[in-house]
Amino acid sequence: MSDQHPSFFSRRWATLLVIGILFVLALGIRLFDLTDPPNDFYMVRQYRSALMARGMYYQTLTDVPDWKRETAVAQWKSEALIEPPLVESLVALTYRVSGERLWIARIYSSLFWLLGGVALYLLAREMNLRAAGVVALAYYLFLPFGVIASRTFLPDPLMTALIVWALWALYRWEARRTWSAALLAGVLTGLAILVKSVAVFPLLGAAAGLVLSRGALKRIILDKQVWAVAGLTALPNVLFYVYGVFILGTLGGQFAFRFFPNMLRDPGFYVSWVFTAGGLVGFEVLLIALAGILVAQRSAQRGLLIGLWISYLIYGLAFPYHFITHDYYHLPLIPIVAIGLLPMTGLVIGQLAAQKGWLPRAGFLAILFFGILINLWEVRVTLVREGYRHEIPYWQELGDKIGHDKNVIALSGDYGLRLAYFGWINASQWLNTGDIHLRELAGQAQPDFMTVFNEQTAGKDVFLVTSPPEWEKQAELRAYLTTHYTLIEYGDDGYWIFDLQQPLSP
Repeated sequence: MSDQHPSFFSRRWATLLVIGILFVLALGIRLFDLTDPPNDFYMVRQYRSALMARGMYYQTLTDVPDWKRETAVAQWKSEALIEPPLVESLVALTYRVSGERLWIARIYSSLFWLLGGVALYLLAREMNLRAAGVVALAYYLFLPFGVIASRTFLPDPLMTALIVWALWALYRWEARRTWSAALLAGVLTGLAILVKSVAVFPLLGAAAGLVLSRGALKRIILDKQVWAVAGLTALPNVLFYVYGVFILGTLGGQFAFRFFPNMLRDPGFYVSWVFTAGGLVGFEVLLIALAGILVAQRSAQRGLLIGLWISYLIYGLAFPYHFITHDYYHLPLIPIVAIGLLPMTGLVIGQLAAQKGWLPRAGFLAILFFGILINLWEVRVTLVREGYRHEIPYWQELGDKIGHDKNVIALSGDYGLRLAYFGWINASQWLNTGDIHLRELAGQAQPDFMTVFNEQTAGKDVFLVTSPPEWEKQAELRAYLTTHYTLIEYGDDGYWIFDLQQPLSP
């Protein structure tokens, strides 16, 4: 398949050299500061995955104390099933060879993201936009938000990479219309959605846009390949949800506190959405990618882009609260923008390729790599500035002070996950102010303080506070604990331990 602008890279080896340099730099920055604890990006979800992987690993060990193995397994089992623990299982298997090394997850996520970059370039090649694909690849690999998010112990880097592979397969199927291409598209699309269900939004939108770009709706409905792709996409996900909802009986809980239709009537939500998305992927780049719809040369390209953008809008309307509070919900926007850049970048490269001499092309590549270096430096500064290794002994010592045989309830800023991971303490959680606000958004009435306190502290030995901001915000809790229970220990670095078994005399 010939390139639209073959003269931009006069030799095939030049294209491969540039792409190779991009991947080496992309992997290098993601492995920088490799062993720092995963506090840099939504640590609650990362430590959740870390606890699951450790529990799976410790379940197989025979040379550790029984209490540690039992605690690790209990921590794993206590985490709700949200999606198949594929990444956690892979990390746990690797632990059997390497031992418990939390940073192994960072390597896997980084490699997943880079493999998604391979699919992005293959998609550009399918569109006859190889040279433009290099620019889109650079954006995908070096956007600072993407670099930080793609090295996390979350399912999202794998999901995003599989979204790109599924988009490549869907576009390839639409171009070829062979049964082998249809089967591959169905399998990859189903796998991406299985990793994390929100992948259904961009992939369903893309598939609809591609199929409808051919017109003739009646013919589409009667097309056996369309039904084959749909069936292969749905099958693994239907099986997983049947297993989770009706057999395990735990998956249904993941839909709680997800949908807040009242937010859709608030103009402030849409303003926050625009500024959040623009701040993450770049306002200017976002607008250029949107304009890609207008200059796409083929109906399939235009259909793909329209489907992706419409699905992103539907995605945001379905999860309004998470869209303005959880940045990683916007990760699928990165490949959407990268694909949107292809038609626009193709126009610029077409102008450069038409000019004589090597200077315009060399200048363009120099500008591209200058932008990459700026992003690399920004990420490096962020990683150097934010170090968390010093926290490990703090949580270990706190766990030892409390005692691993105690029943603990805690008010914390991270749901007690660092205490669980490093301190080996399983603590039930007192609601923080964010959780209270979330329940208010959902229309839930807040019960009486004493009713909640008595219910949640029943059978507990210790009330632990590790979040000074929450301690200040929850005045009623603070007043009740300090006037009714013995303060066992207070740490200058921000913790309070109250003995619930020794109430103060009236």
